[in-house]
Amino acid sequence: MKDIGQIKRVDDPDLRPPRVKPINICDLIAQNPEMRPVLVEGVLRHGETCNIIASTKVGKSFLGGNLAWCIATGTPWLSRKVKQGKVLIIDNELHPETLADRLYRISVEMRIDYREFKDFVDVIPVRGLGLHIHAIENRLEEIEPGSYTLAILDALYRTLPEGTSENDNAAMMAIYNKLDYYANKWDCAIAVVHHASKGSQGDKNLTDVGSGAGSISRAADTHIVIRPHEDSELCVLECVTRSFKSPDPISIRFDWPLWYEANKDPELKKSGRQDNDAQAKADKLDSMAMLEKIPQMPKSIQQNKLFEQFDFGVGKSGRLIGKMVRAGQVKIRRKTKNGGKRALVFYSQVIPDSTNEKTGDF
Repeated sequence: MKDIGQIKRVDDPDLRPPRVKPINICDLIAQNPEMRPVLVEGVLRHGETCNIIASTKVGKSFLGGNLAWCIATGTPWLSRKVKQGKVLIIDNELHPETLADRLYRISVEMRIDYREFKDFVDVIPVRGLGLHIHAIENRLEEIEPGSYTLAILDALYRTLPEGTSENDNAAMMAIYNKLDYYANKWDCAIAVVHHASKGSQGDKNLTDVGSGAGSISRAADTHIVIRPHEDSELCVLECVTRSFKSPDPISIRFDWPLWYEANKDPELKKSGRQDNDAQAKADKLDSMAMLEKIPQMPKSIQQNKLFEQFDFGVGKSGRLIGKMVRAGQVKIRRKTKNGGKRALVFYSQVIPDSTNEKTGDF
């Protein structure tokens, strides 16, 4: 039996979070006279986190691969100067053979002899290992701080722990807190490749592009998005940044396997709003699909469990639920769970009040 004296108590100093104290504004400014070093001109700094977002199969991973080679060789990325440094690619989406072929072909198109820069790019293929974001640290070989300038994680959705919904703001904030932890521990910037939600992206605010919770765009220091251009041969690349003035959008062209800047005004393709009848028909079909997942009383389903089954986005899901509530098809309650936490739950018909539930607006 293990000696009880060897078991760490909850109040053991080694287990406590580090103490923090206020800093006088003069000391703060004196201790931080300059901004963090620039990694990509006007876009990303050392130690920051970055999203690279586009719809499925548009080529966002190729954009990330191009960025990797640009950093490794000191080559401008879409006409923006970069600071040369070593890059780590953690890929959980591609088989090693596919990843090798992709990075090789990008280097050939960029006229790079990959053998000359073998000390500037490291790759960790982890597809099939089931590594979620919190397990990466324990399963990878120890990464010494400062070993890399940039780490690219491709793709975000495959790092989510089992049962985690992209639409859960608190859960996604925890994911990005962990990314900040890695950026600090490894002493490098981190770029994450993530997919956009389904449907037209041109009518959305830039920070709303990206499947899942709003915290995904809010938590990252830089949010890079590829959206369709009015010219079907082009796309529009846009960025919002925390430590720079956000740059102007540009037009880009994907000529496999590389993205190139295009000399054309960056005109976003608009969805061309459906007429009222078509919109109503589409909403009816989607509402019926959602209603099938909502159980009848006395059973219920929590909001996050329902929304994660559909790739509508939180805004559309909420709009459809609102219509069903007004039509009397669905009842919403705030239910107190164990531990005192409260969650929205949905029923497919009105149920009587109970002592541990209170009606709430959606």
